Amino acid sequence: MRIRPTIGDLSGAVGDLGVMVPLVAALVLVNGLDPGAVLIAAGALVIAAGVVFRIPFPVQPLKALTALAVAQSLSPDVIHSAGLQVGLILVLLAATGLAGWLARLFTRAVIRSLQFAVGVLLVVTAVRLALDSPAIFENPPTRFWNLALTAATLALVAVAASTGRYLVIGLVFAGGVIVGIGAADVDFGAVTLHAPSIGLPPWSVAWSAFVLLVVPQIPLTYGNAVVGVSDLAREHFGDAARRVTPGRVALSCGVGNLVSAAIGGMPMCHGSSGFTAHVRLGARTSAMNLVLGSIFLALGLVFSNQVLVLFGLLPVWALGGFLAYAGVRHAMLIMDLRRVRLAVALIAGLVGIVFGNLAITTGVAILAEHGPAMTRRMTRRKTPAD
Repeated sequence: MRIRPTIGDLSGAVGDLGVMVPLVAALVLVNGLDPGAVLIAAGALVIAAGVVFRIPFPVQPLKALTALAVAQSLSPDVIHSAGLQVGLILVLLAATGLAGWLARLFTRAVIRSLQFAVGVLLVVTAVRLALDSPAIFENPPTRFWNLALTAATLALVAVAASTGRYLVIGLVFAGGVIVGIGAADVDFGAVTLHAPSIGLPPWSVAWSAFVLLVVPQIPLTYGNAVVGVSDLAREHFGDAARRVTPGRVALSCGVGNLVSAAIGGMPMCHGSSGFTAHVRLGARTSAMNLVLGSIFLALGLVFSNQVLVLFGLLPVWALGGFLAYAGVRHAMLIMDLRRVRLAVALIAGLVGIVFGNLAITTGVAILAEHGPAMTRRMTRRKTPAD
């Protein structure tokens, strides 16, 4: 495992903050989660993923679950119960070997349909960040300038990433932070050590959590954050990603969620869109995980009272530009498909986007991929022997 990060590792570390920062802020502000516990759990899983898989490996909030929880203003107990159940399901899949068996259902077309849909939604999220910046961001530019700066960042990042000039990406982000600090008039308050409380959510909320949050999330998690990220890891790193298998990814994500639920953190996954963001912005070694995880741990342990204030100093236009670039590159993964499979992935992805439910994308793609073969087998069984 590499300890010294490269410039690319440092620029890649910030590539997925456009997803992490708004979702964490929403869970804290709307749902009342403890920011210290959220970042401690996230930092621990980020570091553990780097140690286990030995390549830059993503950790993200469970996006569908988070969106539903925020939209319904669900309590921390319900969210922690959902994270606990997701963790148990993934650990059971890994321990029983079902993780590997289920992976056979997720052909390249099924995986690409989910990645296409997620990529498009990331671009949409980046535009929304520019047009309607969350309240945590201090003194964001006007909508016009925010959108213009986001587009400029997207173009600059695309050129820098294609030419390997990852220092430019880091300088853009650092410059935005410096400007934000200079323009801000905030009270950071007292710095204190923070230790999250340990406990399990009550059984009384388990069924609500399962129906409202777990059922919509599991298909997306397994397809995108278990099989999808395993596929991408092998595609980008070849033999260096030999430790990345669906079973191990499911186990890592499952254990991470069990720990997170026990200390009051948020439900998390190893989303393949995060992998694209980190790698496309330059991350090449697991040192990226050590850097990013250590920052999360420090924020959670020492600066829990200042987390939202510090998030607010980040340049929203830079986060939006990074997010848009990752979304475009993630959606473009679909281009390695041809003919019928390309059509299947596009249609399945678009259906999920229109209905706002990527579980539908999973179902449509799996049915289109495996339905004809299943129909032929059933027809042969019903045909009488000569």
